[in-house]
Amino acid sequence: MKYLITFSYNGNYFNGYQRQKNLKTVQGCLEKYLTMLNDGDVEVTSSGRTDIYVHAINAKAHFTLDKNIKEYNIKTFLNRRLNGEIYIKDVVKVDDNFHARYDVVKKEYRYFINMGEFNSIEKDYVYQYNKKLDINKMKKASKLFIGEHDFRSFCSNEKEKANCIRNIYSIKIIKHNDKLELVFIGNGFLKHMVRNTVGILIKVGNGLFTTDEVETILEEKTRKHNTKPVPGNGLYLWNVYYK
Repeated sequence: MKYLITFSYNGNYFNGYQRQKNLKTVQGCLEKYLTMLNDGDVEVTSSGRTDIYVHAINAKAHFTLDKNIKEYNIKTFLNRRLNGEIYIKDVVKVDDNFHARYDVVKKEYRYFINMGEFNSIEKDYVYQYNKKLDINKMKKASKLFIGEHDFRSFCSNEKEKANCIRNIYSIKIIKHNDKLELVFIGNGFLKHMVRNTVGILIKVGNGLFTTDEVETILEEKTRKHNTKPVPGNGLYLWNVYYK
């Protein structure tokens, strides 16, 4: 039977999502306990991977079990063993043709920035920028990213990707007192793409970049500017949407 799970996790407890030898990861933990439940190896396929320190509110993944186990029993079994570091919100049976990654129609990420005084309680969950930003300038620059673009300038430079074209449906910048919430919705995101984009918008907000300079970087499609991504601890995989 094939199942789809919706789950949240605290990125501070893991070395990212993807399975890595001798390191604690989200995928590794899920596969460990599902294999125990199945009495045989289980591979978990997610909608996408997150880096170290990045959190998730509604991550999605599928897996196949040799047994026909009730959804509630799977949820209970996993949550009793995951210690709250990962929490299984929902388990549903899906068609054998369903794929957690390839059937995604859009994803939503959110990034949180503190412009006020340093907050030691929130430091692992909100980027402590601790300086004021010009939000109107950031909103104006964010409009440049809306639509279909080649985002090569904003992805990881670890290796050259053949296809860096993504479609961003919306970017919202919401102010909550001294905190900013940046909401990104698109059909997909490259590695470090959201964090690099936030980094650029911060530079617009503090006057280091103009909107015209951001447009030039986007059009050049090169990593020569080598923009440093903002820390992962302010980033959340908020939701994943299917047809």
